Amino acid sequence: MALHTDIRDRFQLVLERFLMRGPLYRLLFVVGIVVGVSVVGGLMVLGTGQFDDPLDAVWWAFLRLSDPGYLGDDEGVWTRVVSTGLTVAGYVLFLGAMIAIMTQWLNGALRRLEIGLTPVSNHDHFVIMGWTTRTATLVQELLMSDDRVQLFLRLRGARMLNVVVMAEQVDGEVQQDLRERVGAAYRASSVILRSGSPLRLEHLRRVATLEASAVLLPAPESGHAGAGPDTQTIKTLLSLSAFTQEHDITRAPLVVAELLDARKMVTARRAYRGPLEIIASNRVISSLMCQTMRHPGLSHAFSGLLRHGDGSEIYARECPQFEGMRFGDLAGAFPEAVLLGVVRREHDADRSLLNPSDDLVVRADDRFVLVAEDFGATRPPARFHPASSDRGQGIPAAPALKAHRRILVLGWNHHVPDILGELDSYQVERFELVIAAMVPLDVRLRHLENHEVVCHRVAVEHHEIDYTVPGQLRRLDPASFDNVVLVANDWAETEEADARTILGHLLLREIIEDEPTPPHVLVELNDPGNLSLFQRGTSEVIIPPTILSHIMAQVALRRELRVVFDDLFGPEGSEVFFRPAAEYGLVGREVDFSEIHQAVARRNETALGLRLRGRGDAVDDEVLINPPRDRRWPLREGDDLVVLATYAC
Repeated sequence: MALHTDIRDRFQLVLERFLMRGPLYRLLFVVGIVVGVSVVGGLMVLGTGQFDDPLDAVWWAFLRLSDPGYLGDDEGVWTRVVSTGLTVAGYVLFLGAMIAIMTQWLNGALRRLEIGLTPVSNHDHFVIMGWTTRTATLVQELLMSDDRVQLFLRLRGARMLNVVVMAEQVDGEVQQDLRERVGAAYRASSVILRSGSPLRLEHLRRVATLEASAVLLPAPESGHAGAGPDTQTIKTLLSLSAFTQEHDITRAPLVVAELLDARKMVTARRAYRGPLEIIASNRVISSLMCQTMRHPGLSHAFSGLLRHGDGSEIYARECPQFEGMRFGDLAGAFPEAVLLGVVRREHDADRSLLNPSDDLVVRADDRFVLVAEDFGATRPPARFHPASSDRGQGIPAAPALKAHRRILVLGWNHHVPDILGELDSYQVERFELVIAAMVPLDVRLRHLENHEVVCHRVAVEHHEIDYTVPGQLRRLDPASFDNVVLVANDWAETEEADARTILGHLLLREIIEDEPTPPHVLVELNDPGNLSLFQRGTSEVIIPPTILSHIMAQVALRRELRVVFDDLFGPEGSEVFFRPAAEYGLVGREVDFSEIHQAVARRNETALGLRLRGRGDAVDDEVLINPPRDRRWPLREGDDLVVLATYAC
């Protein structure tokens, strides 16, 4: 009995290994069975005397097995019985098995095509490595940046934009999710999905990494405080560097990588030996959030600059015809745009010079930084006559801000340590922060210690509560604070984190709705699809994935913009903020933007736009960046100007 079982098991193992080799071997197995049944059927009717040769009998059996149309041609009871049996067996073996094998092979082939295992043969394309909350918005930004993309393709000599997305596992669900998130901008002819890992060299070949114009590395969504995601990003950079060295190419692709922790930038630059631009996402988001806390409403000014299709954006343009001119003489060189400064190449590195001195002499290779509705609006007129502007001298004064600010932070994520560090860097202000979250206190303190956060101007108080419980939120007395910030939790999935944030916001609004001077509320969301759930005029909302995707996409198209964003969101450099129109003597007058520009320039600042406090029945303040030149606005008390300045602390 044991011997019988052993033989059976061995036979099953051999048969399994044979069949699992592929469709061809399964087909050979079925052919073997068909031949065997045909031989048996032929031998069964050989004794009827109807066949002179055994091969004729076998051929007769095969025809009955493969074609039921021969069934009516037989004579004799036994012959008809065998013929009927062969015909029935033919339905199962010849038709059923063959169809099953071919269907399985076809499904397998389609599945292999669907999961993206075929190497791409594109050139000058964009590769996005990893499937994160920023992948879809990255694709959307690239597809919607028409004017930038056309310029990029023209410089590269390419004809059309191609975006290759590498995900760990691609299937129909992933493709449909990407199509839905990108929306109307999605073009199947321009987007290719491929399965793979950036840590495997053969997978890098699959997406034609060496032939790409740029590789975008959004931070992976794993880990808590940033060590895990940043480690994976640096490992990917090492993999890309090894891949380029293996092929001994002279031009490695540009890599635009996102790091959560700015302290790891030096390590990342050592990991990749090709052209590399790093976006320190925690620093960017924390800076934007802190600036919005200090200047309520500022996120509306940045929303257009950092989101495609929502007003004017930041562009870079070469204008060698202005070589040798003074920067101060170019005020009228761009009638449809706002001139912020230049990006200059110094010591093999780009340097951002925003709001520079009028005496700055323009070089031929300088790239002008402008705010405009599209790239076409940055084109200077054919005939331009330089004219000196009436700009002031010296360093502008700091904006009037509250000396002591109380801030309630609801929730905890990897941005909070950077928020504390950013607030502590403001030398003339003092902050009192109350942080209320479910994350245990020892975990928070460990994160702060790992980030080397030492506060001198910020007093921090921790509470371990669930702010979605009304009683616990009321005990914090949120109405007594100047600002309330709801941060998106990073210990939960995107949908769950946003659901908690939205619920907390509703409870907060219920508590403070009757207050005569309610605190300013700032909300951080992970999913841009949830923005529609917020009523206009109630709170400011920022969506880090959208902002970071825009920055990464624009840097991939014009890498010199990275230093501009670093200047705007870095610890030093120029800052965008509001100044009361009354400080410029414009209240009570009807002015156009040229008059605003001149008034601001006299204080050695750059005007970006204006904020009109609620007019009529309007709920929101109206923030206009790079406003139309043919409009005039009656300014009144409470209206502000949006300015760019480098002021003294």
